[in-house]
Amino acid sequence: MANFDPNTGLPLAPQKKKGGKTVLIIVGVVLLCALGFGFGASVRGFARAKIVPKDSVPVYTLPEPDRSKDAAPEAAYTGNELSAAEIYALLTPACVGVSTSTTSTNVFGQITRGAITGSGFIISADGYVITNNHVIETALAENLEVKVMLYSGEEYTAEIIGGDSRSDVALLKIPGRDLPTVTLGTFEGTRVGEAIYAIGNPLGELTYSMTSGIVSALDRSITISNNTAIDMFQIDAAINNGNSGGPIINRFGQVIGIASAKYASSGVEGLGFAIPIDDALKVVDDLAAYGYVKGRPLLGVLVGNAEAYTSDGTVGAIVMEVNAGSCSEKAGILVGDIIVEAGGKAIASVADLLDARGSWHAGDTVTIVAIRGDETLTFSVTLDEDLPQKSE
Repeated sequence: MANFDPNTGLPLAPQKKKGGKTVLIIVGVVLLCALGFGFGASVRGFARAKIVPKDSVPVYTLPEPDRSKDAAPEAAYTGNELSAAEIYALLTPACVGVSTSTTSTNVFGQITRGAITGSGFIISADGYVITNNHVIETALAENLEVKVMLYSGEEYTAEIIGGDSRSDVALLKIPGRDLPTVTLGTFEGTRVGEAIYAIGNPLGELTYSMTSGIVSALDRSITISNNTAIDMFQIDAAINNGNSGGPIINRFGQVIGIASAKYASSGVEGLGFAIPIDDALKVVDDLAAYGYVKGRPLLGVLVGNAEAYTSDGTVGAIVMEVNAGSCSEKAGILVGDIIVEAGGKAIASVADLLDARGSWHAGDTVTIVAIRGDETLTFSVTLDEDLPQKSE
């Protein structure tokens, strides 16, 4: 597992994760906020975008600089391979910008205002929009207003349907009827070397920019700043602050991923990462139905790598906090216990425990083996459900 110095952002010691997956930890994820793009095919519960028969000849009109509604491009998905210009014309009407006004107090005690800008894309004609969770998490935590702006210039106040930090996917809803959508593809079957395109709002100012590249690698495990590992694919298309939540598009004009992260450091170029659209849509279904991802397990402990807190080289996940009333507290787990096995899997680090948790569901009963002083103890823990935190 590669670790990065939080001060310099440089990699410390690249390693290989079990099973052959490359693991990259990106502190803060150099989170990409931006104007994004839509997809329109059906997500369960959403209306499928209109598809023009293959024998029809679509007309592509590229956007005019004023971006008034009448200047918006018109194009239809046909299933045929498209040029970059055609893809741009096809997708931009369904692209949105996501912004949140924020206030903070600086070191001089002055109130300052700023905006978090991000990307999104319309997936249904009645206004459902996908973006990254990190784009709206501050708004969700602080009950701030989220604005969504369409390519046409129309602006809406969005409702946050739900956000999921484990997948970095969020779902918004804006009012509207007959809104433009784009076509969803599938990442399944995508190969390294295939051409891809990204559309976004780099730096929050260079709106509706398109970049191109290829799929550089599959199955990258990216650990973001909340210690959550997300399976992504690697791309070399330019991704900058302002691109988060934007679409990654194949040569047919189908969205196959969501731009989510990049690794930025001196001398590093072309390291972008995207969430496969198939994974994102599984989360979207639950967000639409429940406002959160149903059935996620919660162990109810805060843990750290034991070797960083012990002098004898003991490895495992050391318990640093136990949530009051949690399943772990009920089972008898205490602060200072070092978890060395969970659900039958050996645990040598926090990452191992997170990997083990990936196969658990709320309500499952798992066996936890922990070291407490000179004792080795076994606990039977019936997992809680990870419910969203309620705002005060």
